[in-house]
Amino acid sequence: MKMKGLKKGFYSPGFSLIEVLISLSILAAGLLGMTALQNEALQFNQAAFTDSQAQFLINDMVERIRANRGNNTYAIGFIENTPTASVNCEATTCTSNQMATWDIAQWRALVESTVASDGVTYLPSGESQILFNTTSQTYIVSVRYDWNQLGESELNNDGRRTISVTTRIQ
Repeated sequence: MKMKGLKKGFYSPGFSLIEVLISLSILAAGLLGMTALQNEALQFNQAAFTDSQAQFLINDMVERIRANRGNNTYAIGFIENTPTASVNCEATTCTSNQMATWDIAQWRALVESTVASDGVTYLPSGESQILFNTTSQTYIVSVRYDWNQLGESELNNDGRRTISVTTRIQ
């Protein structure tokens, strides 16, 4: 009985070493691309988190102004020193001006704090500003911070991102 099998000089086609190397290089390029996408996603996630923290802080100040209506002393520039509150308005009753000074001091401490109680930096090099327009009776509450990973179109000339809200308190 004769076995049917391979003829002399005939071999089974399979993967050669070159095909394996090509497959591995394609796989490596794909994994590298996925890593780059993950890195971009993390950067955008951090930018969104920082923007939302800035917006929360702006809304906090707007609500403080709204709670102390009629007092137009809520105004401070980016480079001005934070006022010192002479009275602790959490413990005692304050006048409208004292409450405004207390609110600005407390709010600025939140914006400028580099590390929160949980160890997370919310606004890198955060600064704040409150402007009052007497003509239109509106407040412009702004927060700016360093964020070097954002695109050039979203940054000021000094490499800082500014988020502002204009509101009218009646």
